[in-house]
Amino acid sequence: MTLDVVCVGDPFLDLIFLGLPAIPLPGEERLAERLKVVPGGMANVAFALRRLGLEAVICAPRGQDPAGRFLAELIAEDGIPWHGRAGDATPVTVSIPSDGDRALLSVMPAPTVDAGTLGTLSTRAVIVDLPSAPLLPPVPRVYAVVGDPEVEALAGRMPASLSGIHALILNQREAIALAGPPDPLEAARELARLGTTVVVTRGKAGALAVEPDGGTFEAPSPAAVVADPTGAGDLFAAAYVWADLEGRPIDERLRLATSYAALSLDRATDRLKGISLQEFDARIPA
Repeated sequence: MTLDVVCVGDPFLDLIFLGLPAIPLPGEERLAERLKVVPGGMANVAFALRRLGLEAVICAPRGQDPAGRFLAELIAEDGIPWHGRAGDATPVTVSIPSDGDRALLSVMPAPTVDAGTLGTLSTRAVIVDLPSAPLLPPVPRVYAVVGDPEVEALAGRMPASLSGIHALILNQREAIALAGPPDPLEAARELARLGTTVVVTRGKAGALAVEPDGGTFEAPSPAAVVADPTGAGDLFAAAYVWADLEGRPIDERLRLATSYAALSLDRATDRLKGISLQEFDARIPA
């Protein structure tokens, strides 16, 4: 069977402290209203893709530590296939949502690609963190993402070409840090000159995309009540990839991805985020 998308990279164990009026200062203790424990990272992306009707799996080493065994149980409960050799450590993130954003504290092993396992999987596309893209075996289509650790690793050391990447999906802070210009559109243009489509999320301002030929597109973000924005970028990336594999034009990809992320956050529960395709079709703006 040919899969639709393989999400290459570590899933995280996310500990999300909800109901904090503000992020604690050094030396200060605050009480959260409740704690949510869910899979994060590539697990968010794979779950949302599956909710959108695609056959998506995770490919990453499986940590054998206590956090890894617990994470494997949660991922299995959510119906996400996880392929990978045994690993040593499991990435863990503490997320503190506050005032429409969130602070994150993570511990994680060095990113790696389980090329041996990935080589046994037939897929239409792969999603991977940008620094790990050169480690991939040949695959039909590569979507790259970044987070703060990847930005730190790449700042000032960007590849000379990104022509092997079908699309780079990142937020405006990450785009500015990688490219230099303080304006997200100009940063996206700089990155697109490396030979890939660059898609930049801008929170409440929506999203923009710049193609290698300079074509520029924008989409607003629908209004949503967001108590916990953790995973917003993962939801956007999943919906963008889904729309792209559906053959939608780029302006429609942006509109669908921003709408899916906003609606999924608005409907967030104590499980993984990501509304079903049926619900999305019923609620998406015409």
